[in-house]
Parts: sequence; C-alpha cells; structure tokens
Amino acid sequence: MEANPPNQYSLGTSVGQVPMDRLREIFEGMFDGVWFVGPNGRTTYVNSAMAGLLASTPAGMRDRPIREFVDASVWPQMRAFLTRQRSVTGERIEVRLRRADGGELLGLIAGSPITMIDGGFAGTMLNVSDVTGKHAFDAQRAQTQRLEAIGEFAGAIAHDFNNLLTAIRGHAELARSELSETTPATADLDQVILNVDRASGITRKLLAFTRRQVLEPIVLDPAQVIADLVPMLQPMLGPDIDLVVDVDPDHGWVRVDPVQLEQVIVNLAVNARDAMTAGGTMTVRVRNLHPTDADKPDATSAGGPFVQITVADTGTGMDAGTMSRIFDPFFTTKPAGKGTGLGLATVFGIVAQSDGRLTVHSQPDLGTTFTIDLPFVNPAGSAPATSPTPGPQPKGSGVILLAEDDASVRDFTKRALELAGYTVLATANAEEALRASQAFAEPIDLLLTDVVMPGLHGPELAHRIRQERPAIGVVYTSGYAVDAVSSGGEFTTPGAFLPKPFTTDALTRAVRRAATPPSDRPDPGGPREKHP
Repeated sequence: MEANPPNQYSLGTSVGQVPMDRLREIFEGMFDGVWFVGPNGRTTYVNSAMAGLLASTPAGMRDRPIREFVDASVWPQMRAFLTRQRSVTGERIEVRLRRADGGELLGLIAGSPITMIDGGFAGTMLNVSDVTGKHAFDAQRAQTQRLEAIGEFAGAIAHDFNNLLTAIRGHAELARSELSETTPATADLDQVILNVDRASGITRKLLAFTRRQVLEPIVLDPAQVIADLVPMLQPMLGPDIDLVVDVDPDHGWVRVDPVQLEQVIVNLAVNARDAMTAGGTMTVRVRNLHPTDADKPDATSAGGPFVQITVADTGTGMDAGTMSRIFDPFFTTKPAGKGTGLGLATVFGIVAQSDGRLTVHSQPDLGTTFTIDLPFVNPAGSAPATSPTPGPQPKGSGVILLAEDDASVRDFTKRALELAGYTVLATANAEEALRASQAFAEPIDLLLTDVVMPGLHGPELAHRIRQERPAIGVVYTSGYAVDAVSSGGEFTTPGAFLPKPFTTDALTRAVRRAATPPSDRPDPGGPREKHP
C-alpha cells in the first residue's frame, strides 16, 4: 500500500527531479486542487485546496481510493482516464465529484504521469479546477437564449394572430350591431366574440412571460386592486383555504398595469390553492420596503424604496430542483391536462416588465412565499385612472387617414369608424398614405397607423405626415409590443397607442381622444412620448 509518495520522481518528461518537500511548498500555495493518485488508485497526497474542494482535509483523504470521491455514474470514464495517464499528458476530463458533506461539484481534471527516478511509474498527478459555477452560468445563458428564441417566435405569432383576432372580433361586432337581441344568430356571434377574447388572453400570456406584452401602466393603490379581487379569490380558493389580507395602512402606491397586476395575484393564488390540497391559509401582505430594511439588504439595487407584495401559502412547498425551474415556460408539476406551465412564467414576465423584482422562498412541507417588489410612487397630485364606462358613444366627426396593411383589419376599421361618423381615407401602406395626404386638400384630423408595414413603418410615416400637417393627431396600433417602439425605445412622433386585438368601443374611444381640435392639441414639437 502506498501511503506516501516517493521522495524524488519526475512529473511527465520535462520537469526533472524535484524533492517532494519543495513540491509540497509549491502545491500549498496554489488555488487549484492537486491530487496524487498511486498506481493502485489510492490517494497519496492532496494539497489544502484540493481537500477544501471536497469539504475534507489532507489527512482525511490520504490513502483513500479515488473512486470514493467520484460519482458512480462517471467512474468508468474516470478509470479509463487514469489508465491513459500512464503515458499521456495534457488530456482533460470533466468529472462530477462527491464532497464529504454530501454535496457535489463538477471538476475539470488534467493529469500527468508521476515517474520514479529509475523510470518506473509511480502514479498520476491530477490538477483539479471547480467549474460548477461556470456550467451554471452557461446553463443560465443557454436558458436565456432559449427564452429569447421562444420570445421572438411568440412575437411573430402574436403579430399575425392579433391581426386575425382584430378582424374576427371586429366583423362579429359589426354583424351583431345589426341584429336584435332575439335573433338566433346573436347568441352565436356572442360566442365568437367570447372565444376571440379567450384566444387573445392566451396571446397575452405568451407575450407576458417573454416581456413583450403591451402594458398600460397607471399610478394606483395595489391594496385596492387586491381588495377588489377578494370576492373572486375566496370562492376560487374553496372552503378549506382561509384567505388573509394584511395591509400596512402607510403603504405606498405603484405604477403598474392594473389588469396585469390582477393577473399576477390570481396566478399566484391558483398556485397556492393547488399546493394546499388538504386546506390551509393563503396570506397576501402589502407594505413599504425601504433601502435600510435589514431583511432586504439589496433593496437599493433598483433605486428603492419599494412597495412589497407577498403571497404566502402553507402548502406542500418545493425542493431546490423544482424551485430552479418554476419560472420556465411550460414547466409544471401538475398532472397532464391540469396546467399549462405558463402561470408563474407569466408572473415573472409581468413583474420584470413593470421594473419590479420577484423572489420565492420555499421548503418541502413548509409552504411557499412569493415576494414582489415594485418601485414606490408618490401618489400626490396623481389621480388613479379609471376605466372608461362601456356604452353608447356620441357620433364623431372629422377625417381619419388609415394606414393598415392587413386587408381584413383595414376593412373592419374603416367600417367601424364610418359607422361612428368619421370620414376615412383607407390605405394599405405608408406610400399610399403619403399620396392620399398630399392629394387631400382639406384638413385631416388623425393618422391611424399600424406600426409595422411594408416600406416605411408607422412611426416614420407619422413623422413625415407631421411635417406637412403639424396639427394632426396620431394613434399607433400593433399586436406586438416590440413592434411599437423604435430602436431608441420611444415613438419618433408623439401619439397614442392602441394594442391589437382591439374592440370597436376601444377603437372609437382612442380615436376620439386623439382627434382633438388643433387648438386643444399639445405642441407637436414637445417631448417625445415614451412607450408604456
């Protein structure tokens, strides 16, 4: 049994004869692990760095078989590697190693033969580097690239799909408006509209988890949003789950899309409900979080202070492996047919797109807590926006220049606006719109343009039209948030934004707001309008 290395030997063919005491001094000063393995596969020497990597000590590793420290699944490759090191230098292998504390690490191992002064083989010297973190980074980067690819794909789908949904819903609304409530076809058209809205919701989820959803943020009280949801949440949770809402009376307001905040809370509530099959308690808390809060030392990373919303449950909790994947799109622990795997991915996307932070803490059998930190907004002087009340609208008047390359959307939009009282100059692209503007001698009140079209895009078209007609209003439409901004992240010409798919009511309201008389319209030379 070789408990100690020889006193003099050569490493490979070029190092020469070196006393072991001198080598030991060199090895102890190295950051990488050094591991001597005898011909029988037992450890003859490790430096302190190597012992530290495996959560052991040099004495604790001495004379122990190297196989004890190598994951069983990769031992055949490691054994073959050691065999080759009798005559090969410069080869490297990545091996999963087992630590004395039960953990693991991924080691990048290079080997060199140890030769006695008489030429005999004395074992192998291994140089070991911990590359676990590098692989975790590479895996995270690969996941990010994969999500970006999915996002691009989702965006391409959304652009075309939302055009289809706009046309289907719009024409269904126009047809329904001509029928009485007692006509049998009315119920069928209502079902068409309902299912279009459901399809639109799926598209919004896809865009939300890829952070490409068009948001309409307003300054609001998050506690009020939660309070308005309580009547729906309690029945959804069921009789065996108690709902507790704990709101600090001094909490601040936030700037966020109210519909998206509702979706975040509902998605987390569904997740909590499914984790408490035997009943339990779901707690929703709202409080301020200041940079000095001891439990959040990183609170200043995004400027602080924050309004913190937590959603906690007393359910089954999650292990580390599950927690590492919960925000992956389409990942779910639910049985087939019971979940899409988009709920938490959607939550993550909405929070990130709202300049917030999302963290999760969970342990098996100890429940789960999701924490959302949203930037604090001082509500002083800000009145919360209210949703428009549906219902009949007064007839409009004026001239609208419409630029829309999708024929079905263009046809529906033209008809809806004409029914609302407007004169519409409908064109299929920017070049047609420019010619129509030049040929029309009378004032044009509004340009309604799709963002992405063949040739010139909507923002470029708006800029050109504004040079000739500086008082004209502008409304941009798009089914894809990334389409809606220029490369600089803002509209090149100020204007409102109407996301697709839009309803007839939303269309006419947006047009009425934007097509204000010239005397009431902001100075077109004023500051550019940032996209929400």
